[in-house]
Amino acid sequence: MAPVRASKRGMALAVLAAVFAAAGCTTAFEQQLAEAELLRVEAAAAGAEWLQTGALLEQARDEAAGGDMDAARALVDKARFQGEAALRQAEHEASAWQNRVVQ
Repeated sequence: MAPVRASKRGMALAVLAAVFAAAGCTTAFEQQLAEAELLRVEAAAAGAEWLQTGALLEQARDEAAGGDMDAARALVDKARFQGEAALRQAEHEASAWQNRVVQ
């Protein structure tokens, strides 16, 4: 499956943020969590999801439920980074594999 391009990703995140803002009942943390989850799903669809990303998001939910928002935000930031890096990796590998094929 072809990786999602950065412009589509940015648009999806903007739409997601607009939906949450319109709902008016979602916290900034929940928006960040949803954005990180969207990146994870996109990376999975591209076949490039990193192994720890889902676990990081689950840990972030647990930390938030326990009231440790600083730890929860740090975990979401790490998961978001992994999702973005996985998508960049998928985009790179879409053409880089050809350089490794014996001719």
